[in-house]
Amino acid sequence: MGDDIDAPHLLKIEIQSNWTILDILKHILKLNYLPQIYGGKATWSVAINEPIAVLSQDNSENPMLICLPDYPYHETLGFVNIEHIHINYHAQKKPTEVYEVLSKFRVK
Repeated sequence: MGDDIDAPHLLKIEIQSNWTILDILKHILKLNYLPQIYGGKATWSVAINEPIAVLSQDNSENPMLICLPDYPYHETLGFVNIEHIHINYHAQKKPTEVYEVLSKFRVK
């Protein structure tokens, strides 16, 4: 349960208009916002209206994108005005399994 007792854990960040989703995710990862789990096998999914990526503690440098790599770059096709990014913890599920399930809900 750890820090879940005082959830939700809000973090406000400023997103530059030229950032891609990879830029945003790497920025969040640099902030060490996600907790380090004993064993190093934690998996999270990231959603902005729909699932867009899977993050894993053991491969934090390489998010598994469900969306297009340039999503939501300002003024590009499919641009989304980001107000909230939601991160879900999937315990120690394999990132590939979480990706396989969530990719069925791919942003169109």
